[in-house]
Amino acid sequence: MACSNLTTGRNAAAACKIIGGVETVYFSNSENITAVGVTGAGTSDEAINSMTAGSTGCFFEFKQITETSSFTATPNANVQNGSLFYETLLTVVFTDYNPTLRYVIKTLSENNLVAVVKMKTGEYVYLGESGGLDINGGEGGSGVASGDRNGASLEFRGVEQDPPLTLDAAFIASTGWTDLINSTVS
Repeated sequence: MACSNLTTGRNAAAACKIIGGVETVYFSNSENITAVGVTGAGTSDEAINSMTAGSTGCFFEFKQITETSSFTATPNANVQNGSLFYETLLTVVFTDYNPTLRYVIKTLSENNLVAVVKMKTGEYVYLGESGGLDINGGEGGSGVASGDRNGASLEFRGVEQDPPLTLDAAFIASTGWTDLINSTVS
């Protein structure tokens, strides 16, 4: 197992004005992304600065409802075996169960995906880089009470060698990223 040198600490007090939650999720079939470029490899500034795709508009945008969606990246280690991997779980929520939502659920569930998650902090995180994300579970339906969700919640799982990378701010602002987004919504 390759090891990294500890080169910096972290001032948690400086990070006291953050906000949790997911604003938007961008999904693409994993086979559409043919290369990912990284700047600052192996440093605390490591981030994605380019993506190469088979076509433009391959990421589909799914806006999320406040305080419903999330992702986690959990390190899993076995010291005796010398193994370390990161399990990524992404939960997305959709409302208004109808034929269009049924089709979205079906197509997302049947494919190996990658996702870019825009957090409420403004950071973008890339999930599924090496192995993609697959459906792990979920639920959908009408709800019972008037205030219940009529829609679905889906969970996607990925296993990676490293924690997810963020996208470099200059890349996000460039046509390199914006050309990959298909804003078609129904």
